[in-house]
Amino acid sequence: MLARPGWMGAGLGAAMVMATMVATAANAGTKGGLYDMKAMINEGHPFAAPYRGLAPAAMAPAHTMTPIAPPPPTLRYTPPPRPVAQDNVVGGKASPEPYQPFGESMDSGWFNRFYISTGVGLNLPADQDGRTAAGSAYSIELDPGFVIQGAIGTYLWSSFRIEAEAAFRMADYDQATAGGTKVTPTGDLKIATGMINYFYDPDLDLGAFKPYLGAGLGVAQIKSAALTIGNLTVAKKDATEFAYQAIIGVTYEFSRDWSIGLDGRYLGTSDEDVSAAGVTLNLRYNL
Repeated sequence: MLARPGWMGAGLGAAMVMATMVATAANAGTKGGLYDMKAMINEGHPFAAPYRGLAPAAMAPAHTMTPIAPPPPTLRYTPPPRPVAQDNVVGGKASPEPYQPFGESMDSGWFNRFYISTGVGLNLPADQDGRTAAGSAYSIELDPGFVIQGAIGTYLWSSFRIEAEAAFRMADYDQATAGGTKVTPTGDLKIATGMINYFYDPDLDLGAFKPYLGAGLGVAQIKSAALTIGNLTVAKKDATEFAYQAIIGVTYEFSRDWSIGLDGRYLGTSDEDVSAAGVTLNLRYNL
């Protein structure tokens, strides 16, 4: 026979088994039940995407970034390269910099660039003809003399120049004739002039050589010594007369700033007895 404590243990174990079976039957088919493995397997992960596990047709489209088009290119006008000006050709070669007379500030104005020049040359005065105080005709021949001159001017546009010129000419008497008498007198003829000259420099594609034409207007101060021819007297002259001149020449530009020129000039005055021709060599410097 079992002892009393043994029966008590067996009865307690049977009661626990019965309680478990009752609880299992009550929770069968309930989500979260002790043996509900299907529910445990099919339950989604709490951090998984909501569409995970759905059929492909039912899946929401993946999020894509909308491309941002780049801004259209900025169109800027690029001017063509500036051609080398013809005035910038020195010695048959183009200067690396464009010719800008008198600096950039006055490139487009009337007065493009100033210059100074000086010259010296041969003075060839015309014979002086006139009448003595007694009414007899006389003629005075003069030796070749000299002329010196200086000027300051400016270029106008590309082919024109204007300048103010001061010049001095002198020549000695050679021989004089009056009333059939010929003598070799002493004395000279002096002419000082102040002129405004206007020049045209045509572009003839001659490289560094630049021909020019010019004309001038101004005044002349004329002085000549008195002389005696036999028993006839020729009075001295000391007068201010209107003057004009014509010029033709050529310049050689051996640099952008320096040039040398050779020209021929004719000077006339309102005194019909006083005129002169000449040949001068000029040196010009562009400021």
